[in-house]
Amino acid sequence: MSQQSRNTGASAPSSLHPSAALDKAISAQRSGNLSDAERAYTTILKGSRTHPIALHMLGLLHAQRGNFAGAEPLLKKAARVDSGNPDVLFNYANVLRALDKTDDALAWLAKVIALSPNFADAHLNRGAILMARHELHGAIAEFDRAIAIEPSSAAFANRGSAFHQLGQFDEAHDSYRRAIELAPSNPQNHFVLSEVLTQMGREDEAITALERTVALNKTFPFAFSKLVASRRMRADWRSFEVEQAAMDDAVDSHVPIDPFTFFHASSSPARQLTCAKTYVANVAPERGAAILRTPSPTSRLRVAYLSADFRRHATAHLMAGVIEEHDRERFEISAISYGPDDRSEMRDRLTAAFERFEDVSHFADEDVVKLIRQLDIEVLVDLGGFTAGARPKILAGRAAPIQVNYLGFPGTMGASYIDYVMADRIVIPEGEQQHYAEKVIYLPDTYQATDARRPLPQNVPARTEVGLADDAFVYCAFNRTAKITPVLFDVWMRLLAKTAGSVLWLLDGDPIATENLRREAVARGIAAERIVFAPNVPADEHLARHQLADLFLDTLPYNAHTGASDALWAGLPVLTCLGTAFAGRVAASLLNAVGLPELVTQSLDKYEELALRIARDSELRTALKSKLAAHRATWPLFDTTRMARHIEKAFNEMWRRHYAGEAPASFAV
Repeated sequence: MSQQSRNTGASAPSSLHPSAALDKAISAQRSGNLSDAERAYTTILKGSRTHPIALHMLGLLHAQRGNFAGAEPLLKKAARVDSGNPDVLFNYANVLRALDKTDDALAWLAKVIALSPNFADAHLNRGAILMARHELHGAIAEFDRAIAIEPSSAAFANRGSAFHQLGQFDEAHDSYRRAIELAPSNPQNHFVLSEVLTQMGREDEAITALERTVALNKTFPFAFSKLVASRRMRADWRSFEVEQAAMDDAVDSHVPIDPFTFFHASSSPARQLTCAKTYVANVAPERGAAILRTPSPTSRLRVAYLSADFRRHATAHLMAGVIEEHDRERFEISAISYGPDDRSEMRDRLTAAFERFEDVSHFADEDVVKLIRQLDIEVLVDLGGFTAGARPKILAGRAAPIQVNYLGFPGTMGASYIDYVMADRIVIPEGEQQHYAEKVIYLPDTYQATDARRPLPQNVPARTEVGLADDAFVYCAFNRTAKITPVLFDVWMRLLAKTAGSVLWLLDGDPIATENLRREAVARGIAAERIVFAPNVPADEHLARHQLADLFLDTLPYNAHTGASDALWAGLPVLTCLGTAFAGRVAASLLNAVGLPELVTQSLDKYEELALRIARDSELRTALKSKLAAHRATWPLFDTTRMARHIEKAFNEMWRRHYAGEAPASFAV
């Protein structure tokens, strides 16, 4: 969204002839010598307090410095003295907008248009204000008026953004294309086009748009990381090592990189913290002071879970049981949902589980903050972090006195306004706390919630129904393609080469990814047909088909999270390699919590060695599956009630500290 301004000064009424001092002051301002210009304007105004050009230019000078509060009275007076000059009124309106006085700004821009009907930038800025206020149809009408007067890249780009927010992707696409035609060297236009192309399912074109963005500006915020993410989702590894080094360099140089993408690629908690801090500084800097609540000691603690994923989603599958198990005599549990309503059974289950379910998907961030404060929420638990659809500006507004990072985002959010992260001693060893902006809450068994009410797999299909041979040894790796790295794939292909009659069972996704993975297998000497792809099916069917596999192979540096939980619940042993950052240590946490620490290896060599031993030793496989079946009902991983009590203890200790006036501090439950 752009705002057009006219910062070089306005034309004076024809009866005025600026003095040499005024000409000198304007020249100084244009050359960046603001101190000399300010002195000259002040001198002129001492002699003539209503000098319109001096008032106007001094007001613009303050605005140029970011001092909009200082600019407002000067431009207000200039607008009164020179009320027939649309440029003066236009710049006054822009200062009002900067001060968030949007009603007044809209009114003054209307006066500009009344004076000068063909003032395209006035329509453009009115549209920008309306778009910021989520009055999207009104914004589009203003952009259309600006375009009718003077077609510009900015007007088409803003029009595209409004349609994009409305979900009208065809109209957004056409507007962004026109913006590019008018300003082909502007990387912003190519970047926003890539986003709408992705949502339209036109991934090839989206990647091309991202490549163009990076070619125009290799440090354009988030473009490179999105390009890398797109390529890795397709298993396009042609520049894998170069891209990895470039992402590390970008983070070290504080270039904005998408943290969720970087956490998939990084093994360094220190770099992950740098990445998150850079992201926060650019996208969601703190903008609200911490607030204090002082309820009576007998009141229930008011807790809200904030998420885009209260629907058919991995986070919901993990959390539903915990929400249902919360003690309603001691806790008032609310949902703040800013994601879509998919009308699924899971959505209905969660709507029933929460005492209050607030759908804020159409609220502006500041309105969500207001609502959370009106509800007197005391502990706000963010389940999304910087995952898809996240809205960190809600948290940046300090909506609640205690704000917690939990479950959905496996690492630090790097933000001063997130007080705690809930973890365990495996995913965040105590010696690694310095790499987290949050204080660490250590839950006793594992940090990951699970749902014991989830039915055990039923109606398991025959192997032949899913494309597997009855006598094959099935290595299963039901992880997103983006988690698979060339180094790990090398290990998997060696396992296939050493295990007679074996296949690798992967999730099906992008057809190009499927083709790339088969080609990579062939390049490593493995026949393409030994890579079998499992199509997308409903959650219960997916859970059931795990029982057809012999061993689940985990990924690194980003483990299976919900995927590992699914496999273990279905009775399929998971083999992992312990990583060096949170995302690479989750499977180890789950395996320890279900009493299978022997499946946690310390290196990829040991991982490969143990996988081969399990494949060759049928008695060992039977023993592992029997042990998992016995532990599933008795060990902590799938004890949802136990997890709910631990989380509640964490809530109570957070609140005790806050109520006592103590700063957040790490603690163990």
